Amino acid sequence: MYRMTLPLQQVALAPSPMPGHFDGDANARANAKQLMFLKNLQGVLDTNVAESVDDENLEKLQVQAKELTMKEEHDHEDLTPALLTVNGKVYDVASFLDLHPGGADLITEHLNGKDVGRLMKGLDEPGAHIHSKAAMKMLEQFVVQKSVEKRAEETTPVIEKKFEIDLTKPLVAQVGYLGKDYDEWVHTPIICKESPRFFESDWIEFLTRTKWWVIPLVWMPVVLWSEMRAVKFGLPMEMVIPYMLVGCGLWTIAEYLIHRFLFHMKATTYWTAKAHYVLHGFHHKHPMDSMRLVFPPAFTFFFSYALWWLMKAIFPNGVSQSVSGGGLLAYIVYDLTHYFLHYGNAFSERLRSMKRYHLNHHFKVQSDSFGITSEFWDWVFGTLPAQYAKLHSQ
Repeated sequence: MYRMTLPLQQVALAPSPMPGHFDGDANARANAKQLMFLKNLQGVLDTNVAESVDDENLEKLQVQAKELTMKEEHDHEDLTPALLTVNGKVYDVASFLDLHPGGADLITEHLNGKDVGRLMKGLDEPGAHIHSKAAMKMLEQFVVQKSVEKRAEETTPVIEKKFEIDLTKPLVAQVGYLGKDYDEWVHTPIICKESPRFFESDWIEFLTRTKWWVIPLVWMPVVLWSEMRAVKFGLPMEMVIPYMLVGCGLWTIAEYLIHRFLFHMKATTYWTAKAHYVLHGFHHKHPMDSMRLVFPPAFTFFFSYALWWLMKAIFPNGVSQSVSGGGLLAYIVYDLTHYFLHYGNAFSERLRSMKRYHLNHHFKVQSDSFGITSEFWDWVFGTLPAQYAKLHSQ
């Protein structure tokens, strides 16, 4: 049996949604969790970990742990370690279970069991699924401790000092300093339930967070108002729905073009990185941020107002009102669909296919799969993922 010395600084905590800094009660909670890790790691790594901690440090941990109140202990019961072994490393995925796109059950059946590295590579295992490079990088935020065999094989790499983002501070003020490293950073996802802070100002920060149900609540009355104005300006009632459908069709192409060319513009300078992060980069960095999965109404207003004027320039007044209303209705469907693809439970094969299609865009290849409500324009412009393109060609 291997015997391993496990210094305290090598025992990683289950990742905080905002990793990086702890103070006050947070330190006490963190140290209490270290005791829990020591106990659980002993079984997984088959090593006498507890004896490797010197008495002085162990006593400090025990004293700080006792300072936790009963309420704090109750509030953090859900952080009980869920240990998963992948390619010789042990990860605590407790805070990720209910965020796993495939569902928690696919992970829990492998906890505290054999190494699932081959399964995650899609090799020779029942239920194997190939995980993307982005998914494997994301897994590293949950690392606890490498196994003895893997640690013995590795050497410490020399890493060039780069600007580091502090996730505990407002992010928009920092991302511009990443420069050419911004694109790689923003496309390496971090999974957390809580929303990161964007701005120092509380009221600007408030405007960046939106519940999904706000979208139909705010914009459906505008859709109805637009159609009523279309009739008022002389559009026959029987033509309202046909022109609304025209607006819906125009939205699908707008959805594709905005997503592909604006939201996925290359950002390498200070200001382009900040602009991209506010527009869309944050969504790729924090894809499960439930408060930022739909567009804030204040932000949507400027887009919708510009599109409304464009419709007025193209169509007669009554027609433009109806087309604009149809486009806005399609936008509502788009935003709610997008939220569902991240947080909803698919109950049909079509929805499961849409969910896989969108998650492919986030976690495998960000340079295709730009359609959200439809794959049609991806097919037209050649940005279907390889496996979908093959199906369409048959």
